[in-house]
Amino acid sequence: YTQDVEYAAAEILAINGGHYIRFALDKPVLRLYTVIYSTFWYWIVWFADAALLLLPCIERPAYFTDVPPWVALIIEIAALSILFASFILSMRLQDKRKLLREAVFPYIFAGVFLLTSIDMIIYYVLTLRGHYYVRWSRPLRVLFPFALQAGQNIRRVIRNILRTLPNIGNVMFLFLFSLLTFTLLGVGILKNKKLTYPNGYEYFTNYLDTAWDLYVLTTTANNPDVMMPAFNSSILYVIFFVAYLLVNLYLFMNLLLAVIFSNYKQHLQEERQLIHKRQLDIILVIFERITQHSLNRSLSYETYVRLMRAVKPEITENIIDAYWKTLDVTNKEDGLNLRQFNELLLNLNFGLRQRSSDQTILQKKIPLIYNSKPSRIIIDFVNTDLFRAIINLLIIGNAICLAASYNDLEWFFLSLFIVEALLKMYAIGVKEYFHHRWNIFDFTIVFVSTTYSLLTAFVKTLSLNRDVLDTILVIRVLRLVKLVGNVERFKVIFGTFSKVIPTLMTYLRVMFMTYYVFAMIGMEIFQNKIAQLDKTFPLAEFCNNTRLNGSEFAKSQYCRNNFNDYLSSLILLFELTVVNQWHVLASGFVIVTSKAARLFFLAFHLCAVIVVLNIFTAFVIDSFLNQYILSKSKEFPWIEQENLIAERLTQQGYRVIRRYDNSKQSGTRTRKKFNLLEQLRTFVQPSIYRRMTVVLQSMAEDENALLLHWCGDVDIDPVALLNLTNDTS
Repeated sequence: YTQDVEYAAAEILAINGGHYIRFALDKPVLRLYTVIYSTFWYWIVWFADAALLLLPCIERPAYFTDVPPWVALIIEIAALSILFASFILSMRLQDKRKLLREAVFPYIFAGVFLLTSIDMIIYYVLTLRGHYYVRWSRPLRVLFPFALQAGQNIRRVIRNILRTLPNIGNVMFLFLFSLLTFTLLGVGILKNKKLTYPNGYEYFTNYLDTAWDLYVLTTTANNPDVMMPAFNSSILYVIFFVAYLLVNLYLFMNLLLAVIFSNYKQHLQEERQLIHKRQLDIILVIFERITQHSLNRSLSYETYVRLMRAVKPEITENIIDAYWKTLDVTNKEDGLNLRQFNELLLNLNFGLRQRSSDQTILQKKIPLIYNSKPSRIIIDFVNTDLFRAIINLLIIGNAICLAASYNDLEWFFLSLFIVEALLKMYAIGVKEYFHHRWNIFDFTIVFVSTTYSLLTAFVKTLSLNRDVLDTILVIRVLRLVKLVGNVERFKVIFGTFSKVIPTLMTYLRVMFMTYYVFAMIGMEIFQNKIAQLDKTFPLAEFCNNTRLNGSEFAKSQYCRNNFNDYLSSLILLFELTVVNQWHVLASGFVIVTSKAARLFFLAFHLCAVIVVLNIFTAFVIDSFLNQYILSKSKEFPWIEQENLIAERLTQQGYRVIRRYDNSKQSGTRTRKKFNLLEQLRTFVQPSIYRRMTVVLQSMAEDENALLLHWCGDVDIDPVALLNLTNDTS
């Protein structure tokens, strides 16, 4: 019976965490789940994964050449051991038979781990004996997070990319067909004109070279350079290039983005529907399992209490009882039926906190002083728009003084900003103060500025280099960002962006995986072909390679852009992603090797820019629009349920404090005429939410005061959850 409750708690935690796990029925899954998905273990695995991806910095060809080879060996063994331990724990957590039948990632991890281990052993044995050996398994390291149970988000992104590829392939086929058609047309028109580029190279005479130049033109990197020889010959040839750009750049490239965006949204919607269906199926299994010993197939209050303590170990008796009262249960002896159990799981996405547990230190230690009338006046003033307007004026004044290099008032402004931080901490508490990103941002600026000012004031011999001084100046100027963040319209945009960041990091990770693979391949192919030398060396002008004599690559002083080490490779790949002058960068490596090197740069452009970057753009547009519309309208899908919870708790004698009154969000709003007195009254009136959560009338009232706020996933479908039955799943 205890195992059934722990299994149900683990499933509920997995659902709320967005994890799909095939839990083993005969293991202590709750304990294993809390270990594997704990913050501590997450960072251990994260550092192990980061160590593997940063390991090429000290591997041959190394950026840090002074590090002994055995250091890289120890780091690699330690990182692989941690990842293997994480894999073993996740396998122990799940039903192995079901997992191996349904999932592919265990086989991927086992294969990559085995190949990496074999390659590592061979590499270090040969290296220590003085032999050269290529680490062919290094590109496979990017698959470790993909192949772990915790890499579900990365697998979803890659799965979305793979599903989109067929439709991308159709557009790319038409684009390449158009490219080849214009190549044949261009060579046929211009070949007999005997034109040349300014550097003396033949112009539109070779089909492969012409196709490459036209492909680069699609990225606008060589525009108008590629057109100028023909343009100088006759103005009529411009028609050819204009037609090419209209068809391939403005038609096919935009069509490609539209196809990617459309397919991305479709696959994302299908993914969400699949996740919702899995969650609903799991909920049915949970309910059947924890009610199998009940005669009326309902969840008893005793089992409910045990389940709540398993899901939230720190929960109090009062909050357990409050969650029960959020349900429409007339009698505790009747227990919870399936619909009420579903509603309970939905309500667990709402945070309920007892107000007494949220008191500030001053409120607990000196309640008489903190709740006195002068103290309440200060607290109310801090939470008014007038206080924020004063701070904004101070920020503007400080920025003007910085721009005018007038530093005599720096201590004056700094003192006021310190007072602002202290007043906010006094009003809402230190814990609540550092809970908000803007306050952390502001505190960091004030702390750095104060530290620097104190050091320069008391340490007369202090001398900092110019880079440190410039950094401190930039940090002080960043206060203007806070000014933008205080504007309500901009605050919605910043808030929306902060909500998109977690998922955004997954897409950035996939982009970095692409960089990593091409960096490993590029280092093996192009290392030491191009090098930056001191200007005193004879070959410094030619990047240590006489073949580059007179090339645009050498004339542009691009010698530092090479594949001689890991960090230089990543920087070069980023420059290629930007596409400006990428054809010049590629030409240098083509000159020192062969024209076949173009295949490497073409493959990178297709993978990183055409596919991954466009899907990344589609994600940003879709996610930002959804979050922005949601944040601006506040018509959240869970508002109706929050109103219902607040109503039920109020009927049970609780005082519910909410971040805003959701009941006013529904319905039509009537725009009132501008009233100066009303606007001024609103301007100096403190936030009702802050005043209610900070200042309490009495301790008796505080016993029944609850803070209610949504803390679940935005993708949860309340309607599907509340209407769940055996027939609908």
